[in-house]
Amino acid sequence: MGVRTSGGRIDLARGGAPQEFTVTLDNGNTRAYPQLKLVFQMEMLIDGGSADQAPQDGFLLQRWDPASGVWRNEPLRIANDTVPPHLHGGGTPLARDAVRTVRYRLTALDQGPTGSTPLMVTLIDTAADTRVAYHYLPHTTRRP
Repeated sequence: MGVRTSGGRIDLARGGAPQEFTVTLDNGNTRAYPQLKLVFQMEMLIDGGSADQAPQDGFLLQRWDPASGVWRNEPLRIANDTVPPHLHGGGTPLARDAVRTVRYRLTALDQGPTGSTPLMVTLIDTAADTRVAYHYLPHTTRRP
């Protein structure tokens, strides 16, 4: 699994433009995967000890749907713990020797915290209840 964005990191401004990144799955394995699922998570951001902590849901993650030509909302978990692989379901197949690249974009909405925490991208084989790959993409959100 490869995760790429311009500059090698996500740098967002609250209420500003989204930043795109791609996730490429390259199955050079000896077998096909019947169900792979990409899961996205960031840990909570803390705004410099503010007593009036901003809500954590101030981000929008979207996936490009080439068939319809529109961006579709994608789940983004904001939490300081992880969900074990066996609690994830669904996914799509990836044939042996297949390569798939998917475009995503992340937006920092007007309201929400600032700071730095990586965007964690995890590839889960839901048929085997196991993590296949993961990548931490550096991320910072600031006020404009």
